[in-house]
Amino acid sequence: MKKILVTTDLSYHSKPAVRFAIQFASQTGDELTFLYVNTSFVIDPWSTVAFAGLSEPDTKKQEQVLIKFIHTLYRQTNIQPGKINYRVENKLDVNEAILDCVKTIKADYICMSTRGGGIVNKLLGSHTTRILQDSPVPILVVPRHYRIKKLSNILYPSDLENIESELPLIKKFAASFDASIAVFHYDYFKEEEEIKKKFNKIEHKFKSDKVSFYFKKLNPEVSLLRHLQIDIMKTKPSIITMFNKENRSWFEQLLDPLKTSEKGFNTRTPMIVFRKNK
Repeated sequence: MKKILVTTDLSYHSKPAVRFAIQFASQTGDELTFLYVNTSFVIDPWSTVAFAGLSEPDTKKQEQVLIKFIHTLYRQTNIQPGKINYRVENKLDVNEAILDCVKTIKADYICMSTRGGGIVNKLLGSHTTRILQDSPVPILVVPRHYRIKKLSNILYPSDLENIESELPLIKKFAASFDASIAVFHYDYFKEEEEIKKKFNKIEHKFKSDKVSFYFKKLNPEVSLLRHLQIDIMKTKPSIITMFNKENRSWFEQLLDPLKTSEKGFNTRTPMIVFRKNK
């Protein structure tokens, strides 16, 4: 059983991540911990008002609000809760609270929406990149237009440079909910004999009943991102994989899920972002 930390600010915009986590756990049996980071006790950092004498936030009351919020979503999804936990943290730095909680509960994944509401819209929305860089565990990034459905297939866009180390991670992840994996690779010189031999060798080595390969020719007049968008629309994957690594020129357009999301990168498909190798 894996442990998934699911972040929420109790807003409408954070619901997609909760719904996705509920569906995911219903298929995997994983344990969910729902985290709400309260920043409402913040007055104004530039104010001359002294913080001495301010009453402590009512954590118990906040926890009850969190529980009600989560249970409402469970009822709406018609899924019975499995093993779930609730945590409320009162901190100014949302990112720090999330990463601290990952260590405390020994989470295997973080699940979060790409956008939040209110204060967290600023903190989570603009700082998700920081979480991606600093997180010691993979992150499930759920877009705001996600609609709940059974998870069955994974799209893995790959430059093939690190497939020997990346594919086993994806296979292990996919096995938890019996998903198939479609590996997509794009190349300008797909038709050249040496390139064909390279692709055939890779496919022969890694193809299985759960792993299939699609080698596509890149059109120089169309961006890599656009090529991928078209294939996502055709194949309708449950999840897209990303590897948050530096110095990967072939993949640099796709490394930052926030930026690609802002460019219209299939805003309905969740992504799992694996940490870069140190």
